[in-house]
Amino acid sequence: MIHSIGKKRNGMIMIGLIVTTFVLIMISIQVGAVDISWQDIGRAFTQYGDADLAYIIFHYRLPRIILAILVGSGLAVSGLVAQSILRNPLAAPDTLGISAGAALGAVCTLLLLPVDIQSTWLTSLTAFVGGALGAFCVYLLSYRNGVDPLRLALVGIAVSACGSTLVQLLITQSSANTNTVLLWLNGSLWGRNWEQVIQLALIILIIVPIVWILAKSIDIFGLSEESSKGLGLRIEWMRAILLLLTVILASGSVAVVGMVGFVGLVSPHIARRLVSGGHRYFVPVAALVGAIMMLLADVIGRVLAPPLEFPVGLVTSVIGAPYFLFLLWREYKSKNRTG
Repeated sequence: MIHSIGKKRNGMIMIGLIVTTFVLIMISIQVGAVDISWQDIGRAFTQYGDADLAYIIFHYRLPRIILAILVGSGLAVSGLVAQSILRNPLAAPDTLGISAGAALGAVCTLLLLPVDIQSTWLTSLTAFVGGALGAFCVYLLSYRNGVDPLRLALVGIAVSACGSTLVQLLITQSSANTNTVLLWLNGSLWGRNWEQVIQLALIILIIVPIVWILAKSIDIFGLSEESSKGLGLRIEWMRAILLLLTVILASGSVAVVGMVGFVGLVSPHIARRLVSGGHRYFVPVAALVGAIMMLLADVIGRVLAPPLEFPVGLVTSVIGAPYFLFLLWREYKSKNRTG
């Protein structure tokens, strides 16, 4: 009976999140430098609509909306997996050095390679390599008879700061694509097109379902090391596979829209508070929460001072930074209490 009530509650919450996502999609189509009425939006999907407004909707607003959903879902699921397999509430693409490493790899491609050989796929590849190296450095430097949550967060901040410093150094030494890189470093959906949508969709629509299929294995990581091994789970192999999926999700997202902070950190915590029943529910709910955060941040960035547009990464940082400080404080209090 209790299990049935829990499943019904989870279902209602997921429906509510889907409705919220749809509402934000409609608002995002409407608002911007040029506001579009609901009537004109409806006509744009028929042959009787204004051709210019239809072009704005289909070639500018829809790609950024879909990218916001894909990036938010990718970062949220990436953070969820990282927090679960490392048993660390502060783990996320931001705090594991994945975002900074991916940014450094992508910026090296944008600034150091000839323009004629650059491509979105090459940028994604170098971002993945950078993200993997960043995560490896953080894990290696923070490991000392295990990984302490607070130490991992502090090492992650330090590695991310080093990555950001190297990026700034590259920018000061190069004059090519500087404006584009600066906008990209703040995380922006501006000027994105269907090519980037297809590129990221291939990653998200393959990796996220794989993570969902592995939900039971991720649940086992919540048990002790001995219990996990007793259930037949090959801990190190599964951790390596899931970390690889985490890096792919985060690096792919960063390569397309740039550095977007705190979505991967905050969304999993919200998901766990909204639903119960393990990662079978946490994965889709975290993906929906991440998508909502990105859509909301994008709408806020566009309506604050039009036609000026604030990068979505700045808005998510304003929203997520206080929550990150709260998590740090809670981990510090918990450590002192147990110590």
